This record gives sequence, structure tokens and C-alpha cells, in this order.
Amino acid sequence: MRLQLDIRCSKHSIPRALVSSGNLSYKIRLASQRVSTRLQPFLRWAGGKRRLVNRLLSHLPEDYLRRRYIEPFIGAGSVYFALQPETAVISDANGHLMSCYEHVRAAPEHVYACLMEHVERNSDHHYYSTRQAYNNDGPSAERAARFIYLNNTCFNGIFRVNTRGQFNVPYGWKASPVFPTLEQLKLASSVMRKAEIKTATFEDSVAIAEPNDFFYLDPPYPPLNGTAYFTHYTADRFGEQDQRRLAESVKEVDRRSAMFLMTNADTPLIRELYSDYSITGISVTRFITCKAHKHRVDEVVITNYPTNARVTT
Repeated sequence: MRLQLDIRCSKHSIPRALVSSGNLSYKIRLASQRVSTRLQPFLRWAGGKRRLVNRLLSHLPEDYLRRRYIEPFIGAGSVYFALQPETAVISDANGHLMSCYEHVRAAPEHVYACLMEHVERNSDHHYYSTRQAYNNDGPSAERAARFIYLNNTCFNGIFRVNTRGQFNVPYGWKASPVFPTLEQLKLASSVMRKAEIKTATFEDSVAIAEPNDFFYLDPPYPPLNGTAYFTHYTADRFGEQDQRRLAESVKEVDRRSAMFLMTNADTPLIRELYSDYSITGISVTRFITCKAHKHRVDEVVITNYPTNARVTT
């Protein structure tokens, strides 16, 4: 899809010399399967792996750099942006999210200029007026900027939509919300230029699996405490039957001789569905309810290849 570049947020226009500069350094340094990188995700995402990335890297197959990287539940892209693969397919069923990525890839300066206008006006009143405008708007760089603003100021960084597909998360009242810098968006744009970006179901992603592929899957987790807060991901939700369908798709990845690494909730259902594969438990601290409290929760790392990783808690 070709995206028209029409920089209209003139108040924060970017100098032409900065726009044309393409020599940003974003090379990741790899050492002992651990990554030290300047590039962090520019979005917040429920269940995101920002703090878990280094622990997950020890589970990667030794030859992952030579494989095509496929991530069907990209979310904030913590693992993807850490690895910065040379060949990748990143996708998600959440069209709001993928549209944002497409426009950041195409016009990071434009998105940033529009974002800064929201940052300067941040308040609960501006949040709700922006949310209404976002729900009534079509794909554009301006809407991508609204998406980033809403994501960084909404409650707990949650993405939730109603049955009409409208974003409905309340204002988060964060004292000092953190927004991406221009450099961060430009670095993300540079990385994503090497990827195919798609709005797609996980079944669509599995359909392209080949023996030289490496899949990282981090699906919306099943409820851990009786709330479906984590499943309000698209208008169609993501529940137990989706987890069962996903398990069948993951088996197809295995049958096609591709490698996969999955992170999921440590529940009896998940352990049952993936009992044929390597499962390693891991404890993390995160928000898991609609209340602003952190909890220690158990998750699992699942692979279809042997790993000598030792995951610490």
C-alpha cells in the first residue's frame, strides 16, 4: 500500500536537512545471545515483553539470524525491535496497530510532528476529544500520531475496543507519560523497511511457513483471574477457542519444519495444548487486572527445538 505524504502539522515541521538524513546508526550488538540496543518499542502494550527480552534471547535457536523472522502477534514489537532481523513478516489481527506501523515506516517525521501537538496539549479533556476524533477518522499519519498519543496516555497502555471496533479505554492520569523521540521513530522506520507489514490472522501467517522460518508468537493471554481484560484485543475478542485454534496452527508450523518460540500464560489449558513441546516456566511482574496493581504471574516459554536456556526469575 502506497501512503501519501502530506505534512500538515506545520507547527512542528521538521527541518529538510533532518528529513533527508538517512545515516542513522541503529546496529544491534549481539553478545552471547543477548542484545544491547538503543531501540525500544515506541508503544506500550498489555503483556509486552520489554522487560523480558534479554531473558528470552537465550531461548533463540542458534541460527535464527539466518532465518526469516515471522511474528503474527506483533504488539509493541519488543522482541522484533531488539533483534532487528534482515528479513521479516510482522502482522497482527489488530488493524489499528498495523496501520500505525505502516505510517511510522512511511513518514516518521510527519507522525512525530503531529504527535508533538498532542503532547503539548495533554490533558483528560484533550485525551477524550482525541479519542473521539481517532474513532471517527480513517488511516493517515495524523491518525497514527493519535494512536501513539492515546496509547501512551490511556489506562495501563491497554488496547481495548467495543463491539463496534471503537477504542474505549479511559484516560490514564499518568503524571509523566513517556513519548517516543524523533530519533526513535526514525530508527523504528528504518528497521521496518526490511519487513513486510500485514493486517492478518495468525492462520494467515502460518500459511506462509517454510522450513527456514523462525516464528515468535506472543498471543493475547487467557484470563488469569476471572477477567477478560487481556482478551479485548479486537472486536471479535481472543478467548479459549482461539487458543485452541492457535495450538493447531502452531502444530502446522512444526509440521512444515519451521522453528517457533512462544510465550503464553502458565495455565493448565496452555500446558495441555503444548504438551508435545519443550515448556519452561518463568515468573514476571506485570499489570494483569483492570486495577492499577502489579502482580507476580507465571508464564511459559514454549519451543519446538531443544534449548539449554536457564530462565531466572
